[in-house]
Amino acid sequence: MRVNDALLPRLAGEFALTLGQASQVIGLFATAYGLAQLFFGPVGDRYGKYRVIAWATAACALTSVLCGMAPGFDALRLARVLAGATAAAVIPLSMAWIGDVVDYERRQPVLARFLIGQICGLSAGVWLGGFAADHLGWRAPYFLLAGFFALVSVALFALNRRLPDAARPVRAASDGSPLRRIATEFGGVLARPWARVVLGLVFLEGLFLFGPFAFIASHVHEPSSSRCRPRARW
Repeated sequence: MRVNDALLPRLAGEFALTLGQASQVIGLFATAYGLAQLFFGPVGDRYGKYRVIAWATAACALTSVLCGMAPGFDALRLARVLAGATAAAVIPLSMAWIGDVVDYERRQPVLARFLIGQICGLSAGVWLGGFAADHLGWRAPYFLLAGFFALVSVALFALNRRLPDAARPVRAASDGSPLRRIATEFGGVLARPWARVVLGLVFLEGLFLFGPFAFIASHVHEPSSSRCRPRARW
C-alpha cells in the first residue's frame, strides 16, 4: 500500500508530472481498496474466507506485474486501481477468518501478531519504495511485490489442503442478488449510531493522516546532486 510514497518523485520525473498528478497512483489504489471491501465480505462468506484470500494474493501478484509493466502513466493508474481492488480482500478477510477459527482465549494474541506483521509490511513497503527510487528504478518494487505475493499464494494453497473443515467455513447461498445483500447489510450497520461515529472517525483519520503522510517522503527527498551545504553566518 505504501510502496508508492517514496516513489512519487521518481514517477513525477519519469512521466513529467507534478507530485500532485503522480500521487493519483496512491489515491486510486486507496479508493479501489476501500470500495472493494464492500464486495469481498459477502464473497468471503459465500466461498470461504481462506480460499478467497488465497486467490486474492494470486491476483495481487498479477496486478503487481501489470503495474511494473505499465507502458505509460495512464496504464499505471489503471493497474493501480486493479491492484487496490485485489488487495482489499487480504487484511479484512484475514482478520475475519481469525475471528472464525481461533478460540476466544487465544484470539487477541493471534490478532496482535497479525497486526505486528501488517505494520512491518507497511514499513518495509516504504523502505522498498525509497531504495528503489534511488537505486533500482520505479518498476522494480512492483516486480518484487509480485514475487512475494506469488510465494504467499502458493503457500496458502498448499496449506489449504491440510486445514480441517472447521477452518474453512462456507455460508450457504442466500436468496436475492449479492448487491442487494451488500446494501442491506451496510444499511444495517449505518442504522447504528456508534457505527456511524466509528466510520466517520476512520474516514477523517484516512483523510488527514494517511493522505498527507504519502507526501512526507517526497518532501524529505534530497537528490544526491543537491546536498545541503553549510552556509556561512555573517
